[in-house]
Amino acid sequence: MKLPELLAPVGSAEHLKLAILSGANSIYLSGENFGARKFAENFTVPEIREAVKYAHLHNVKVYVTVNILIKEGELEKVANYLLELYKMGVDAVLIQDVGLVKIINENIPKLTIHASTQMNLHNIEGIKWASEHNIKRVVLPRETEMNELKEIIDYAHSLGIEIEIFAHGALCYSYSGHCLLSSMQGGRSGNRGTCAQPCREKYELNINKSKKINPKNEGDYLLSPRDLSLFEHLDEIAGLEVDSIKIEGRMRSNDYVATVVKNYRKRLNKLRYDKTSQALNRNIKELERKSKGKKGRSTDLKKAQEKENIAKLKQEQKLQNLESLEELELVFNREFTTGHLIPKNNPMIMNRKKPGHQGLYIGKIHRYNPQTEEIHILLKDNLIHIPEKGDGILIETNPNLENDNNRNNEENSSKDNKRLKSKQDKRAKRKEKRAKKEINQDKHSEGFLQTYGFDISSKPVLKDSKDKHWRKREKDKDIEGKLLVIKRVRENRKINFPLPNGSKVYLTKKNSLLNEVKDLHHKKENHYIKKSLLELYFRIDSNNYPHLKGNLKLDNGKVITLKVKGETPWEEAIKKPISNETIKKQLMKIGDLPYYIEKITINNNKSLFSPISEINELRRRFFNELEEEIIASYMPKEEDVKIAEENINGLNEDLRKRIDLKSKVESIENDYKLSAYINSLEILKELSKEESVFDRIYLEIPPNKDFEEINQEIIENKSLQEHELNISYCVNFLKEAIEISKDQDYELIWKLPDIAHKQSKESIIKIMGILKKMNLHIDIMTSLIGLDDSLKDKFDVELYGNYPINAYNIETLLELNNYKTLSISPEIYKKNIKDLMEDYYKEMSKDTSLPELELLVHGNIESMVTRKELISKKQLKLINKYNQKQRKLNKNFKESEYYIDTNEYYLKNRRDQYYPIKTNLNEDNIIILNCEELCLIEDIDYLKSIGIYNFSIDARWKSLDYIKDIGKAYRAIIDGESTLEESKEVIDEHCPALTKANFEKGLK
Repeated sequence: MKLPELLAPVGSAEHLKLAILSGANSIYLSGENFGARKFAENFTVPEIREAVKYAHLHNVKVYVTVNILIKEGELEKVANYLLELYKMGVDAVLIQDVGLVKIINENIPKLTIHASTQMNLHNIEGIKWASEHNIKRVVLPRETEMNELKEIIDYAHSLGIEIEIFAHGALCYSYSGHCLLSSMQGGRSGNRGTCAQPCREKYELNINKSKKINPKNEGDYLLSPRDLSLFEHLDEIAGLEVDSIKIEGRMRSNDYVATVVKNYRKRLNKLRYDKTSQALNRNIKELERKSKGKKGRSTDLKKAQEKENIAKLKQEQKLQNLESLEELELVFNREFTTGHLIPKNNPMIMNRKKPGHQGLYIGKIHRYNPQTEEIHILLKDNLIHIPEKGDGILIETNPNLENDNNRNNEENSSKDNKRLKSKQDKRAKRKEKRAKKEINQDKHSEGFLQTYGFDISSKPVLKDSKDKHWRKREKDKDIEGKLLVIKRVRENRKINFPLPNGSKVYLTKKNSLLNEVKDLHHKKENHYIKKSLLELYFRIDSNNYPHLKGNLKLDNGKVITLKVKGETPWEEAIKKPISNETIKKQLMKIGDLPYYIEKITINNNKSLFSPISEINELRRRFFNELEEEIIASYMPKEEDVKIAEENINGLNEDLRKRIDLKSKVESIENDYKLSAYINSLEILKELSKEESVFDRIYLEIPPNKDFEEINQEIIENKSLQEHELNISYCVNFLKEAIEISKDQDYELIWKLPDIAHKQSKESIIKIMGILKKMNLHIDIMTSLIGLDDSLKDKFDVELYGNYPINAYNIETLLELNNYKTLSISPEIYKKNIKDLMEDYYKEMSKDTSLPELELLVHGNIESMVTRKELISKKQLKLINKYNQKQRKLNKNFKESEYYIDTNEYYLKNRRDQYYPIKTNLNEDNIIILNCEELCLIEDIDYLKSIGIYNFSIDARWKSLDYIKDIGKAYRAIIDGESTLEESKEVIDEHCPALTKANFEKGLK
């Protein structure tokens, strides 16, 4: 079995050593700039150089993340940085910005490129594009499903491209590269490595900004996913021939990095070497294969038996891995999920109750004695990591749990404790009652959980029901299993915190595990380094000079041959000659060096003598020179470096050239154009009845189901798996739109979904094919790299690029010159836009082929596009009840003919801002719009002065009056036919909350 590469996160120098000692095949790290984890410790350039040397000596590859979007003014700096990385011999760079792909291919073509998940290549057309652009590996989105993964891997391997997937760590709610929530909220962009993680905050689902939908005990963290863990499915992953599995966590602790890497390495090694584990996997697969092949009623009983057998085998497999599973939960988890990859598991992706680490669940409180401060915890079955003195405990209570403590204490201790009239005991009881009252006051906060954490200060007592010597008390007579008795710590006894029976208990810190990580450097038996195989040959020449030769096999396939010669000849022995055993013993003393000497040959037939120190010196020289040879083997050739340096110098000279932008813009006669995004045929009809203020209409096909129906199907199917688009509906929609727009004074463009996995992509191609057969033509707007070229070539359409394509700099524009028009990213600061336009016109003066540029100036920006659930089963129940009530109240209720939902759905944040929730043609996608509408009407003159002459308004899900009024207001300002005050008055009537987003202040 070919095992995938184990790729570990490295956010610091200590991470680096721990990851390598724990068994990583490769590591990924970032410099101080241009990485997607700006707030990790990260590395300076000299530190990266040392990290690369250390890793390569230990057979570990180094990938450096340069996975953010690059501003125009940063191009020279990032080009120099890429050159430095190439010269120090990094194994690859991880890239998001399409412009950087162009820079590398044209200037440093031998620097290996990996496409970041931020690039969002998620179908085979994206893989083909990667292959054509010299990309050697693609990191797939976390949203990829198993059937999609298999197709992509097979196709990628046919092109010589590797596939990397995430296997463990944090999940983003949104597709990577498509999340602007943090950017819009506070200027900290995930696309720039500074995400503030607003998805881990509390939100409220709201209908029409008036009705709160918040079921009891569900939690308020509506956008907070669990952590991904594919640990139990590594056999399936390996069977698919995934090239690399990635652990997320550059900002996590040292013990997280060491523990997760160690346990994944142990599991992978088991898959290859452990015969018991291999046999178990084979038996499970064989039974599953047979079970799937059975048909007919006569086999139903047998199927049930086989299903039971499979479950038993999987349970046995889980018990084998139990220690590792517990350690993974201990170091960090928000509860684990297998994400989108394992079918029918999608509703289990979210954890709405708690956005942070919860620890390892160990059991529930059986009882609590407030007099003795003893907590009796009934441990879960098969628990391996039992708490000890000094370990950390977290107790989680729910106000809905019945607090039986007082009643139990009264009943069960009535015989012994009728002396509760003492002042001390009365005080203890009052304390418990007061705490309970405080908790009950908070019950209005539904889903409310309270936690109480402490370190165990005294040695716990472990009791086992199987132990004959444990004499059970009456209150413990029904216990089966193990009971752990611990005491509340003295300093926390005054905290008013009830401990009701049934409260969950978590182990949050295990000192033995922390100590194991601390001792990892010194305990070789815990190392999982893959050492290079070394063969040594020692001989004495005719002049009595010693020679040492070695052949070293590196993990990258290279073989290094090295010879060293002693500086002085050996002398004839006067008494006892040095033995071959002594020579061998001295040569074998290599300490912690990462080599395994598999063979050593001594050729010495002479009676010679040499001081031991000279043999040691020969050995030291050999291994010092061997280290230099290993490092040099990863370095690029000098002639390639020279060419790259000349190329980068030429690029930088060109980037430094400036033009007079003002005079350049004034010399060009620009025809200013205004575009509108809409998603309603009815609105298109109305706009077509009069002279249009719009030059282009970007028409998105809405779903032919309402919001509630889509979510009902998601819940019933227990999955957000992709479905084929309704092709007949789409074709008829576009056919009618084309007919409406015939002979109109605007261009009609079909705006495709910004996500198109396998079925959606195939549906789009079918729709275009049917339209072609019907002799109907429509150009398209897309941000789908790879699919764009495929559709252009196949159907002879013009391409318009939507803003999720992330056009940040001139190099990206030059790379995407297959587009007629590209929308500039709405994240860019106005000064950065000016810099971009200066280089744009500089390239235009060279007659370079470039797309026209357009800027979104008004509308709700898409903050998130997600494939994860948002509406739970309980929430949908409340929504349906609300709708039934509203229909009864409104006897004249009619379903809306427009695709503007009868109900408007929002997420409300802690600042009382409302984020509209929408769906699109991909029923497995949810779109969350920004809470405020972008409005740059005050800046139109500035934008015109720097050479922008295409403007757009996003009016999807808006009314006809809104579209007409806002369109006229902007058209009047663009054409200089209205005052700013008049136009702003119109806008204020329709838009209660406006923002300039990052245009005014820029990203942090």
